[in-house]
Amino acid sequence: MRSLDKMVSNFNTIPAIPGTMPQFGDGSDDLFAQLAPLTQSLPDVAPPADLLASIEAELDAEPEEPTHVQRSDEGEWVQRADLIWKKILTRDPESGRCMYLLRCLPGARIKPHVHGRAEHLFIIEGEFWMNGKLFMAGDAQCSLPGTEHHEITMPNGCLVLVSA
Repeated sequence: MRSLDKMVSNFNTIPAIPGTMPQFGDGSDDLFAQLAPLTQSLPDVAPPADLLASIEAELDAEPEEPTHVQRSDEGEWVQRADLIWKKILTRDPESGRCMYLLRCLPGARIKPHVHGRAEHLFIIEGEFWMNGKLFMAGDAQCSLPGTEHHEITMPNGCLVLVSA
């Protein structure tokens, strides 16, 4: 069996974390069945002999741009409010934007506020209530500049990745 045939036949058996794979609907098997015969007309082609070496060289090369890496055991959790801690992961000195984790223990509250710039967040675990809506693990949200939030409550606590 050709490698593309294997890929097509195995595609729907790949385990996925919920919400991380597109839903192809009922037509996906039909599409793959239509594409599979096309692979029969393709010649077998061996990859270039130096392909692996060139990939490894690229991976081992120094990055062209400076890259900041922070390991999970690095950084400092700073208490920002009662029951709320923040750990900055990255900061862009030019724009002032940063990415951080927000750990909110059960019962935490964030006071009403207005966003001065866009803020993107992804709920890693737990849940919170904002403007009458429940946000749960796996949900993402973007607040544009000028967005007003009423008090945000975390009755059961949460861990949120924020880019602001």
